[in-house]
Amino acid sequence: MPGLTGVKAPVVYLVQDHDIVLTTEAGLSDLCITIFGTVDDDGVKHVTDLLVSLDICTKSPYLKALLEASKDKTELTFGDDAKSVHDGENKEGYLIWLAHLHELPEQRLEELGLFKGKVSLVGVWHAISLWDTRQEGNIKETLGPWFNKWYEKNMAKVDLTVPTARALAYPCYIFDHAVGYARVTKYLAYEHVGHVKERPPKGFKGPKHLHINERMFVGPLNHARGGLRNSLHKSLYSRVGRILRSETSLCSCWDATIGRYQLALTKCDAWPVDDVLNYSSIGQVVRRLKAFDYAYTAKCNRCRSIDWESTVLKAMSNTLGYFNGMCLDCMDRSKPRGDNLDDEYEKHNQSVGGRWDTKCRIKHGQPTWYISWLGRPDLREKILRGPDGYRAPEED
Repeated sequence: MPGLTGVKAPVVYLVQDHDIVLTTEAGLSDLCITIFGTVDDDGVKHVTDLLVSLDICTKSPYLKALLEASKDKTELTFGDDAKSVHDGENKEGYLIWLAHLHELPEQRLEELGLFKGKVSLVGVWHAISLWDTRQEGNIKETLGPWFNKWYEKNMAKVDLTVPTARALAYPCYIFDHAVGYARVTKYLAYEHVGHVKERPPKGFKGPKHLHINERMFVGPLNHARGGLRNSLHKSLYSRVGRILRSETSLCSCWDATIGRYQLALTKCDAWPVDDVLNYSSIGQVVRRLKAFDYAYTAKCNRCRSIDWESTVLKAMSNTLGYFNGMCLDCMDRSKPRGDNLDDEYEKHNQSVGGRWDTKCRIKHGQPTWYISWLGRPDLREKILRGPDGYRAPEED
């Protein structure tokens, strides 16, 4: 219409990257798979040609069907027919999928940069999605060894963030990476503010079914947060509670003593615990307690002798040592194997000499075992009442 300015489509620049040859054996790189990636922030859309083996790719029912429907049997293209110019395919995911379809040795995977350098956490998710939707076979057995090495080189020594930990949980779970799963679940229990939720990495728009069952992630983690909250509150309040219950008749300065203690906690933004956890994580509150300063001098010797600094230090220690993350081995052992749960099932889930991690790949205490439990609650309580059982952690 006259007088109206048309909306210009965003400018996208196509950049052809270097070809990537998956197999170096002579005569086997006879199929070209072209990947149109997503648009970068600077408006660049990368195009990459993957040179692969036609014979090997036809072993994939998905790729075979595409090749049979294509006029040109020497080329396939992905990501160029998207409705939005900003859509496209993830090159990293395709590299991982096709490299494992070719059963490339570890040295070749290393040369392609699939352990470190070229594969992001988003790429891991895309590789999982591609294998899940386009490939047959057990993903854990096929991609598991690669993921273990990728995790060691890219994530083992990296400081976690809440988005990274949430996005790393699913790959660690499906690949049975016990150390990684314990690490990310422990981090989320201590560092997530509010109710823990599962989220894929930013930029991943794959199928919705790629997630962990709530009983194996969200539910237990929020239970763990409740246990941490209770541990912190009780440790900070126990001495105050004892004074209020039985020691108020011993002096006239008890109220000022505990009032100044709670004031010092409040100045740290760590008290009351339930209030500060509305906008803080457990870890943040514990770290704030390092600034605790009780400067009041009580009138009587009894109140002056109370070591509030030690009370706070013990509360920090109790809370930080409470939860070691979820244990995949305890989760697996406690899964019901049918209606007939015999003595052998109970025996496999009991502590040994007071330890709850003797059969596990991570070190942990009773709260981790309790939170990782997937069996019937009554059997869990029965095991806890056994000769080596301890008092069960209180419910959230």
